[in-house]
Amino acid sequence: MGKILKIQNKGDEKVEVTLEMSQKEVVWLRGNLDKMHLFSEGNLELTSRLVQRGKRESTKYFLLPKEFRAGVMMSNSVPCTRIETKTKFLYVFAASKY
Repeated sequence: MGKILKIQNKGDEKVEVTLEMSQKEVVWLRGNLDKMHLFSEGNLELTSRLVQRGKRESTKYFLLPKEFRAGVMMSNSVPCTRIETKTKFLYVFAASKY
């Protein structure tokens, strides 16, 4: 997990941020240094549920909270990734808007 060391206002609605991250996190970016989104676990305001189905509950579903359902285009595939910390897995999905 990284942390912000410095925030500097650059004007024109831009801010320069200096980050401190572990070497593992930098390697995980695999050179993708643009189109980035910064978020904090402290901003996770809603809760959802993980539902298990099937033989020996081998299939797991994340339920999308009703507050998020409007404007989401349903498709067969959605890009996603999993970020692993010492105590948690963070799952990030990117669903298209209508």
